[in-house]
Amino acid sequence: MPDDSAAAWRRRAEQAVREGRYADAAEAYRREAAVYRRIGDLNAARVEEAKADRWASDVRIFVQAPGARPAPARALPLAKWEPPYGCYVGAFIDRDERLGPPFQDENWQSHRDPLAFARLTGKKPLSVFCYLAYGKPFPAKWVAWLRRRGVVPHIAWEPNGGPAQVQDDDYLRGFADDAARADWPIFLRFASEMNGNWTAYGGDPLRYKIMWGKVRRVMAERAPNVAMVWCPNVIPEKPIPLFYPGDEHVDWIGVNFYSVPFHDNDRRRSGEHENPADELRFLYSRYAARKPIMICEYGASHRSAVDRKDRPEWAALKIAQLYASLPRLYPRVKCIDIFDNDNMRYAGYGRQLNNYSVTDSAPVLDAYREAVADDYFLSRFVSPTAPPRAPIVPLAEGASFARGILRVSAWARSHVPRPTVTYSLGGREVFRSRTPGSYSADLRLDRPGAHRLLALVLDDRGRVAARAERNIIVR
Repeated sequence: MPDDSAAAWRRRAEQAVREGRYADAAEAYRREAAVYRRIGDLNAARVEEAKADRWASDVRIFVQAPGARPAPARALPLAKWEPPYGCYVGAFIDRDERLGPPFQDENWQSHRDPLAFARLTGKKPLSVFCYLAYGKPFPAKWVAWLRRRGVVPHIAWEPNGGPAQVQDDDYLRGFADDAARADWPIFLRFASEMNGNWTAYGGDPLRYKIMWGKVRRVMAERAPNVAMVWCPNVIPEKPIPLFYPGDEHVDWIGVNFYSVPFHDNDRRRSGEHENPADELRFLYSRYAARKPIMICEYGASHRSAVDRKDRPEWAALKIAQLYASLPRLYPRVKCIDIFDNDNMRYAGYGRQLNNYSVTDSAPVLDAYREAVADDYFLSRFVSPTAPPRAPIVPLAEGASFARGILRVSAWARSHVPRPTVTYSLGGREVFRSRTPGSYSADLRLDRPGAHRLLALVLDDRGRVAARAERNIIVR
């Protein structure tokens, strides 16, 4: 009888890696991870799933065509401020000195100009966020300043005094009234990362949900322009569902995660081969059918305090991978906030570990500019009834297209960080690229009839790591 223990699957995976059978290695690591999930050891499962992802290869073909219809995600109405299609662009920019002089609000907090960020990146953020300690006044001056720029405030409101600090009192009601007087959409990310042991308001799910309920009720009664964002950290996974306040109490689901060369400043815990798109799986699979998803904080480090080595191309790769995955794998992610901050200079003591700045490195800035250039990434609110102009959808077998230009893209990954992706139409190669991201190409469809579209992922030795094929009809 075969040994189906976690240890046996690990041995098979390690042997497959040694022999260069990377697809087999990925499958064996997934089997090992499944054993750990069955027994409730989610931390061990995540470790082995990351190993599986390290060796996995995949390619999926997408088209972007006027008149195409994205598959409906659910029958429920849109959430507050949710776009029907596409993803809002957001950012944290308040410590970016390249954006000019700061604006100071009534809490003596400094904020940078999102229009200056737009000039560098080529796209205005629909939203920018700031951190605000619970007990501080509502930042009315900042909100009004953003409104004049057509930018939506996102407030990460943190009750660092613990759940007992939050009461249905004059402060909470006054904060809500000030938010309502702004007469402008507001994303309120209250008490985030509660699943970690680093917050003062985590630890007890029941107390947390009672605290959340107080804020939710007051905002619903007094500030209908406020969308409540519930936002755990991507890890640890196991406590996340315990803290969820319930669908009726949440407008958006958020998540925070980062791409770093080393986890927790530990040289032995490399993040070199991690694809940031994989971080979304757990939360997306659990909540995306019920709520829109917001990536409240994402940053890609191009310099670590561990070795102080510059890695701009690595950070650029991670940004390209994540943003390309959103319309293709995670269309229910409706907002993403890039964390444009050099934590090695501006973070508090003990957190000066990585430089996530977008604008101080040309390769990183170029990668971000390219990542958000598509119309899928939104700088303004979209009418709930507006049809998408040219949605990105999976290419269906036997799909029919008129003669002309067909915009094709792919989600691709491999055991090498920068694989080559090729497209062949009717047996003739028409596209080849190693530039990470969406692998977009405009294919000319001239001859009517049936044609075979083949996408290949090639590793650094030219071997086929993954393939996808579809028949298309040109009319």
